[in-house]
Amino acid sequence: MPPQMSSAQKAMRLFAVLVAGCERLATPGADGETAIFKGETRLHALMFWLRNPDYLAWELLELHAATGDAALVARVRAMLAAEEPILRRDAMPKWRFGAYDPIDTEMAMLTSRRLVRTVHRPAGPKSAENSFLLFPAAFRFEGAVAGNIAYQWYADRMRVVMQVAGERFGSDLKKTQYEHIEYAKTPGHGLIPPITRRVEERLRGIEEGS
Repeated sequence: MPPQMSSAQKAMRLFAVLVAGCERLATPGADGETAIFKGETRLHALMFWLRNPDYLAWELLELHAATGDAALVARVRAMLAAEEPILRRDAMPKWRFGAYDPIDTEMAMLTSRRLVRTVHRPAGPKSAENSFLLFPAAFRFEGAVAGNIAYQWYADRMRVVMQVAGERFGSDLKKTQYEHIEYAKTPGHGLIPPITRRVEERLRGIEEGS
């Protein structure tokens, strides 16, 4: 298990997710925002793959099955060789309809620096959820921390997460995660368990069949 993270470290991780998953605006918004991350459901779904390398590795193998891209298998092999499912895993609890961890403290830190602001926006005819506005200071800050080793790991890994997630909505990403019985059967407030053994078995089957 990774060591306990400070609020500042968690804020840095959250920032990496927001920057990787946001949409740049063609022109600044009414409050000066230059990008938006749409949907807190999507945020937690992306965060789950960032914090659980074994589930991300499974999705990379799914992508390999669809595309035949051998680089995806190599990526999974490297993740397992580095023991990422143990050393990089930061388990998320199950809450209502999927993986969820409160982000209020970390978001307050980012908001206080005028990097990000939460807004409540419609998510459908009868629902709404939080989205997040990103301001020019956020991208200046991204450039300033580009040399930070810890942040760079998150930024690099989020490129892999976004390769898996694509343009899908948060509800679609949650459905994908629910396809794992371990995830689906986790009781409320329980930590979602690893699937490392199944990933290892699937990788071995691919390598033996190649």
